[in-house]
Amino acid sequence: MPRGASKLPEDPFDGLRLPLSAWRALESARITSLDQLKALAPLIGQIPGIEPSTADVIKDRLDRLASRRILRVRFIFPKRSRGRG
Repeated sequence: MPRGASKLPEDPFDGLRLPLSAWRALESARITSLDQLKALAPLIGQIPGIEPSTADVIKDRLDRLASRRILRVRFIFPKRSRGRG
């Protein structure tokens, strides 16, 4: 079921906080991991039970998740300027 950001094994979507209807449709489609969800993102609107507005929410949350992870990596491992001398 929907949860906040969590690292629990029963939270396969890494705290995306999806609407309940999306969770039910993804469960019915047997999408059980974040990797599966990411791979199917371009086709998410074709899954039975996922309406266009819900598909947009899922894509938006996946984009935000990707952006947060990129920023986190850049914060932890900032690029170093390569000056001469």
